[in-house]
Amino acid sequence: MKKTLEEFLRDHCNLIDWTPSTEQLNNIEKEINEALKEGKRLSKSECQHIVVKHCGSTRMFVTHGVDNSDLNTLLALALSAVKEE
Repeated sequence: MKKTLEEFLRDHCNLIDWTPSTEQLNNIEKEINEALKEGKRLSKSECQHIVVKHCGSTRMFVTHGVDNSDLNTLLALALSAVKEE
């Protein structure tokens, strides 16, 4: 089953009760794609920051001790799956 970008971000950024608009998702996708094209490595907290930047106040749950150092591969897969649909 393919996940949408919204589902992917909700799961991997620990977002709670998050219902972004299509425009917000498009802006988030654009910013993530730009960062990845520049060779940046986005952490979970950086992805969360991008979500908050485009959606405003967003509820998240916090986990400690989880290695979130590199979500680029997962983000790239999620974004490519969204484009295939």
